[in-house]
Amino acid sequence: MVFPHRFSWFLLLCLLFLFPPVASAAPKPGSAPVNITADRLSHDSAKGVYTAEGDVLVTDGSVTLNADRVIYHLEEGTAEAEGNVRLVSDGEEVTAEAVTYAMESQEGTISNGTVFIKSRNLWIHSDSLEKRGENRYTADRVRITTCDGENPDWAITGRKLDLTIEGYGTARHVMLETAGVPVIYTPYLLFPVKIKRQTGLLPPTVSYSSRKGIDVIQPLFITLGDSMDATVTTNYMADRGTRLGGEFRYMASPRSKGILFAEGFNDRKIDDGTAAGSDYGYSGSPDRTNTDRYWFRGKLDQSLPGGFNAKLDFDWVSDQDYLREFKDGPGGYTSTQDGMEEFMGRSIDDHTDTVRTNSLSVVKSTNAFTASLSGIWNDDVVARSQETDDNTLQQLPTLTVTQSRSALGSSGLQYSMEGGATKFYRQDLTTATYDGERSYVLPKVYMPFKVGAFSVDPRAGLRGLWWDTNTYDATSPLAGTQTAAVPEFTTDLSTEFYRIFETEASWADKVRHRIKPTLTYDWQDDLDDTLYPTFDTVDELDGKNNVTLKLFSTLTSKKGEGDNPTYRDFVTGTLSQTWDINEEREADQAEWRNGLTKEPLKPFYADLTFYPVDGLSFKFDGTWSWYESEILTQNTSLTLGSGLGPKLTVSHRKTRDPLESIHESLGITPSASYDSSENLVTTLNMGLGRGFYLDMEYERDLLNGTDITKKCGVTYKASCWAVFTRFEDSTDDTKITFGVELTGLGGFDSSYSTD
Repeated sequence: MVFPHRFSWFLLLCLLFLFPPVASAAPKPGSAPVNITADRLSHDSAKGVYTAEGDVLVTDGSVTLNADRVIYHLEEGTAEAEGNVRLVSDGEEVTAEAVTYAMESQEGTISNGTVFIKSRNLWIHSDSLEKRGENRYTADRVRITTCDGENPDWAITGRKLDLTIEGYGTARHVMLETAGVPVIYTPYLLFPVKIKRQTGLLPPTVSYSSRKGIDVIQPLFITLGDSMDATVTTNYMADRGTRLGGEFRYMASPRSKGILFAEGFNDRKIDDGTAAGSDYGYSGSPDRTNTDRYWFRGKLDQSLPGGFNAKLDFDWVSDQDYLREFKDGPGGYTSTQDGMEEFMGRSIDDHTDTVRTNSLSVVKSTNAFTASLSGIWNDDVVARSQETDDNTLQQLPTLTVTQSRSALGSSGLQYSMEGGATKFYRQDLTTATYDGERSYVLPKVYMPFKVGAFSVDPRAGLRGLWWDTNTYDATSPLAGTQTAAVPEFTTDLSTEFYRIFETEASWADKVRHRIKPTLTYDWQDDLDDTLYPTFDTVDELDGKNNVTLKLFSTLTSKKGEGDNPTYRDFVTGTLSQTWDINEEREADQAEWRNGLTKEPLKPFYADLTFYPVDGLSFKFDGTWSWYESEILTQNTSLTLGSGLGPKLTVSHRKTRDPLESIHESLGITPSASYDSSENLVTTLNMGLGRGFYLDMEYERDLLNGTDITKKCGVTYKASCWAVFTRFEDSTDDTKITFGVELTGLGGFDSSYSTD
């Protein structure tokens, strides 16, 4: 028995005669107890039936049933409820006029009721619903929405509903209604009803372009357990064929994981240099005559016994145009790059690079020691697809050993060591190229000390090199075996000043200004590349004799006292200037840095980051030429806003080729190949009120006076749906996109584009 709240014993006895007490039904063998409380409760022991009336509550574990009247059959474990019925279980809530429900099997019928699935904010209404087990519902006629309220913004009506929680729902003869008005009909609808990862179709992408015709991309996501999944993509292109692709990901542990992609198709169009094929190639790219097109790429990390770790990167594409052709969309270059960076922490070569990097390495690391064995194959896509000579330099294999900076006993000295051996290989040698083997070792000794407030850190090293080189011409001075020893020396002299200022500003109680000047001398002997091979940065030694003054400064605010003050670096800046002593002493004009004018002062460098208040930031970095008296590089950006509020970013980027300015000053005929550019980029994201949002992007080539990209999109977001339209105009494409998103059921978008 469960008794009412505390009353006097006399009043309690009176109530016991007037109203049946709250009762507990006997448990069914092997099941949890079923408790029934009500204003009036009677029991027919012969039939094993409890009849409860008035504010009835039936509980069975995680299931609760409220109603005006409930007949409970003890032997069968079923409840017949009517009048203001409310049935609540994990993640689901049912309201109805009448419900018949089996507590143990969780099966029953729901008359004129609504099912609310919390995880998807999904409302399902029907005159007659059947609950078939813990997670499944069926109905002949149904109304579905994810909008709250009696008059939802949108709803789907249909027949033959079959819905499984943590699975999918299906319905036939479906009509989408907005504000009660039918707008779209489909004979069949499949929609997800789950929180966890589940196998199923992802929203499709539909577009049209002059290169591909009607273009439909349909991804299928497949779960393969807790640590593996895959995505299979079908891309139908009316004018080009059907492209099939797949993505596979796994994570056995943080150090054993991988992501693999494969795709391909038979292209109906080629770029053979004729007028008919001109629409299927790209400017500046060789003719593409192949029809078998594919792209295989992936990255793998694998933990090995003995503390070794292996990494594999591969990137193999059929032709130089493929990644430009399929840059966007599911399975495209951009989504591949994002997936690689997010899942594996490393990127792939740019989509315009025609030499793709493939590598395999095995690494063993301790606190101070690292050893690696690796191989790198640089695939020249143009040479392979065009079947021309390939003189790309390969590294098969490379052994590298590194000992990081460590104390040398108790002497006060420190040391480091690095070295390695590489086999360089080219498929085709020319008179200007060579391959072979190279080994090197670079020991360094450090002797840090302090003089008053100054820290001094000198270090000296000797780079020993050995080559065995193969050349196209056996009489070349680079052929055969050679050795060299190249000394180097560097020292840093640094100190630090700071001062703390009291302030009455609302955003800071104190401000610390810190300045760290560093003077560096860096010297290294050079190697004559006409006498010694140069394969990479290890032996590309042009010599150094530089003095650099660097000034680093920060302003740090402190707000609050005690154990939890708030610190913020609201201003950081760097100034750096290098003097090239070798350039100053060089009399041979051909050895000057640009071959025209002596410029011992390298470009002056500065950067500044300024965060005066939340929602406002300014960043700048650039270089200045003392000789051309102009900025050579500049990157400036101003951002207003942050988080989910309005956000405006204006960026200005400039690159000035030093040769262009020198040629102008010397009266030399300008070249058409200067590496100069100047772009302005503006982005804006903001709310317009009443559920409308605006996003814009504009990029202009200031040097040539042309627009690069213009984008403008407007989105309307309601509580349970969204609709958007977006216009994009770039140098390669013009596209208009429309889309709609129904909260909880996914979305659909379509676009039209012309090249």
